[in-house]
Amino acid sequence: MSRTRLQILPWPRQRITALIYRSVLWYFGIASLVVLFLLAIGQLKQILQQVAAGQLPLEMVLQLLGLSLPTLLVMVIPLALFFAVYLVFANLYRNHEMMAIQGAGIGLGTLLQGLLGIIVLIVLLEALLALWWAPQSQWELQQEASRLAAAAAQSLIRPGNFADLPGGHVIYVGHQLAGQDRYREIFLDLSRAKVSDYATAAFGEIRIAADGTVSLVLIDGKRYLGQPGTAGYKIWSFSHYRVALAGPDQHSSTDRSWASRSLPQLFADLSLANQRRHAQAELEWRLFWPLLIPLVVLLAIPLAHAEPRRQGRGGGLLTGVVLLVGANNLLIALKENLIQGKIAPLPGLFLVLLLLGGIAGYCFHRRRLGLPLLPRVFQGVFP
Repeated sequence: MSRTRLQILPWPRQRITALIYRSVLWYFGIASLVVLFLLAIGQLKQILQQVAAGQLPLEMVLQLLGLSLPTLLVMVIPLALFFAVYLVFANLYRNHEMMAIQGAGIGLGTLLQGLLGIIVLIVLLEALLALWWAPQSQWELQQEASRLAAAAAQSLIRPGNFADLPGGHVIYVGHQLAGQDRYREIFLDLSRAKVSDYATAAFGEIRIAADGTVSLVLIDGKRYLGQPGTAGYKIWSFSHYRVALAGPDQHSSTDRSWASRSLPQLFADLSLANQRRHAQAELEWRLFWPLLIPLVVLLAIPLAHAEPRRQGRGGGLLTGVVLLVGANNLLIALKENLIQGKIAPLPGLFLVLLLLGGIAGYCFHRRRLGLPLLPRVFQGVFP
């Protein structure tokens, strides 16, 4: 009597999760390149505008763009991961594969566990970017911008010629001394509307401050304010007088200064009363992005749900983008309020994580139980 051996096929969970794992990585790479390209276009436009204005040489465009990429990647990675997870799970629903997977006893919780390796990997990458690489690149970008600003300021001053300065001022220098940034016999027109203001100096030199501001310091001179022979005409003597020639962007100089600080510098600033709020805001800002990674995965999976025969499956993608953009705007507003002392350091910027985590957890829980995201009255929006 022969025995018939029953061969039981191995549970397909490992194969399914491995397939989803590879698909997410593939879509993540493509989405990262696309989103980074779109953001880099905006950054490139700003750089080219400076080139067109004569503030930057054309050959520095690629170098400055490269130094900006790590900062862009900090925001690109969470958005790209959301797109990747959403597209993979949306395809599973669209092609009836999710129905078969759930029929095999594999739920959303199991599939989420299969993505833990990707989540850990991208969290580490995001932490490396946000905590070290992006600040270092910002510091190099700030140093390069200061060097270029100094070069641009020096190019404005031509011995023996009148030159226009930023702000509508006019300068004349007689001679350039042995140093590249030291001059003599200086005349400076600082006049404003209906107010005459002139300065002369025996010497002048270009100085660059730590924040990148480039100034011309007049040494041993006089300033003439008003019209000679009229009431209020004044002559002042000075030993040093500083005139700004170029400086960092007025809207982002403070952000760049703090964004370029290293972690040891930020921790040292926490002990300084006048620097503590800025340091706390910057530290929370950098920690926010790695902590956001698990939440975008938890949010993308339930939003990707769609009935195979149902039309208009882009509602979940649009909802996710709106939520992430709204979270980013709220994050920026909270950072400003934290710097101004209007909110407490805790939860501080992490309030955005709590809100987004609550929404993502609720949506995932409903989908895991096979329930619509919203009550029955809203089922026309989300099935």
